[in-house]
Amino acid sequence: MGHSRIRNWFKLMAFDAYQDQEERFNWRRTLGLAAAFAVHGFAFMMLLAPMSPPQAKEKAKDNIVTVEFIEPPPPPPPPPPPPPEPPKKPPPKIVEKIKPPPLPPPAPPPPIVTEQATPMSTPAPPPAPPAPPAPPVDIAPSENISYRKMRPPKYPPQAVREHHTGKVILKVLIGTDGSPKDVTVEKSSGYRELDQSAVAAAKTWMFNPGRRDGQPYEGYALIPVDFNLTDL
Repeated sequence: MGHSRIRNWFKLMAFDAYQDQEERFNWRRTLGLAAAFAVHGFAFMMLLAPMSPPQAKEKAKDNIVTVEFIEPPPPPPPPPPPPPEPPKKPPPKIVEKIKPPPLPPPAPPPPIVTEQATPMSTPAPPPAPPAPPAPPVDIAPSENISYRKMRPPKYPPQAVREHHTGKVILKVLIGTDGSPKDVTVEKSSGYRELDQSAVAAAKTWMFNPGRRDGQPYEGYALIPVDFNLTDL
């Protein structure tokens, strides 16, 4: 329908142009006809131009291939180790019970002798009274050896360098609670540093107080202290 109308229109325009040209040549009409032809030609070309399918862009989008990298699954965990075997119980020990030897039969009781009371019989004497307790023994003050072991006297470094040895006898006044009240040198070792070390150690010791009639009392005790390099 559209193409036939355009052809008829072109025929009419050509016929009119031909008649007008025969009558007289007109420049304005010629330019108008040329412009009309150009417009109609452009419209005709637009009608003949193939239209692009509307789904071309969508198809172009569909052609896009997306690639996704899938990580491989983790390896399966190793199987659990087999449970340890239970310890074997040692066989029970067979203990033989030793039967005690049979007891001898009990001896028969002695015969009971009954005596008839006579006017001539005399009563038994009364039992003797218990012996009185022994009087308390007097104990002299003495040294508690355990404190010497816990706090032994220090060997002076000067005496070690000079190889000094000797024996010190201390005179210690021991109180009723066992503490040393006074410490003096009864007999010197011959070296002052050894005597001073013995006195310093004895002041840290505890002693056994003396007892008289069961009661503690203050008293003196002689305590020997040896210094020997072989004990180091």
